Amino acid sequence: MQLKKFIPPITVVLIWTGNNIVTKLSAGAVDPGSMSFLRWLLAWIVIAPFVLPSAWRQRREIAPHLPKLAILGLLGLAMYQGLGYYAAKTMSATNIGLFISFIPLFTLGLSVVALRARPTVTSMIGALVSLCGVIWLLSRGDPVSLRSHGIGIGEGMMLVASLAYALYNVLLRKWPVPLTNWTSLFMQVTFAVLLLLPLKLLSQPVALTPGGLMMIAYAGIGASVIVPFMWLAGTAAIGPAGMTSFTNLVPVTTALASVVFLGEELHGYHFVGGGLALMGVMLTQLRPGRVEPQRPRRVESRAVDVVLQTPTQRRGESRVPDRNASEPAEKNSNEQAEKVG
Repeated sequence: MQLKKFIPPITVVLIWTGNNIVTKLSAGAVDPGSMSFLRWLLAWIVIAPFVLPSAWRQRREIAPHLPKLAILGLLGLAMYQGLGYYAAKTMSATNIGLFISFIPLFTLGLSVVALRARPTVTSMIGALVSLCGVIWLLSRGDPVSLRSHGIGIGEGMMLVASLAYALYNVLLRKWPVPLTNWTSLFMQVTFAVLLLLPLKLLSQPVALTPGGLMMIAYAGIGASVIVPFMWLAGTAAIGPAGMTSFTNLVPVTTALASVVFLGEELHGYHFVGGGLALMGVMLTQLRPGRVEPQRPRRVESRAVDVVLQTPTQRRGESRVPDRNASEPAEKNSNEQAEKVG
């Protein structure tokens, strides 16, 4: 059935939604430093039996890329989610979900600088609309107040976290690593665990309750292992663009889940700022339509049928570069973008 291909993206949306709720719940149950470390340590333990043997065999190929993998692990895993756990102390789950929707805006801006990408008119309009949404949310519907009161600590942390993940996405494109998705992810998780260890050691020791252990299990297995698997399956079924479109639902589903499970209240600035942010994201993802090339015109002749061809075709050459053959590593790395969260 055609409906089966939508199971992976829907699963990703639901798990990410639950992860935002868990992030908020963990603020009062598990120390943020411990939560960050234990979440990725559990993910490493789960992935290691399947990936470690092949990673060890490829250690010579992996070694030159260790600095890049360390930076990716810092930005996309340690900083992004770690700052989210600290921000959850002063932010609602609804706002956390809305701030995640700003990542495409920041990715677009960084891509222009780092990748020299040329934004389209619609993407620039979308970026402006999203920026208005950011300002409206940060000011809670009163932009003038930003000049006198600034932004909250939690909001500032989520801005840094969103920028870190946007830079992570850009570097995945800029640094194509010739490794499989799972090997690259495993190495990034390894560095995340090592980088978060000092934070764990400095954290205040707190006895883990059954509820806290369940939160760590959800984040470490659901959001860190199942989501990457479903992301790859969904990309194969409906394509990267389709998966990205589905993730735009996460802020909406998070807001609804926050009301139902956490009893949070939605205010007018949530609808205005969140609506502007989502509208801007959708605009940035629009692509100009392609014009189909004209087929060669067939000219009838009494002697022979002459087909108007390109000079290359007339010489009988068919050397067309195969992009798929030259970019497998880049494709593997790009598919990782936003699949951890």
